[in-house]
Amino acid sequence: MLQDFIDSLSQGPLLGLMLFQVAIVWPLSRILRRAGFSPLWALFSLVPLGHVVPIGVMAHSRWTVLPARQARKVKARRTA
Repeated sequence: MLQDFIDSLSQGPLLGLMLFQVAIVWPLSRILRRAGFSPLWALFSLVPLGHVVPIGVMAHSRWTVLPARQARKVKARRTA
């Protein structure tokens, strides 16, 4: 029974599509987790063009794991 299931997967494109989806969702969820977001955002990539949503969220929000930026010190200008 299990061997028949494996044989049927290897004959069609379903196995390749499943592996491709795992190859996209898993790294994206790790990136999101390291950036301080929920890794469940990676499930949007299962929808066609859905990967744009988590990338947009990451691009336009504050990352909680990064330290706050300090203001640059203004150097005094020399006058001639």
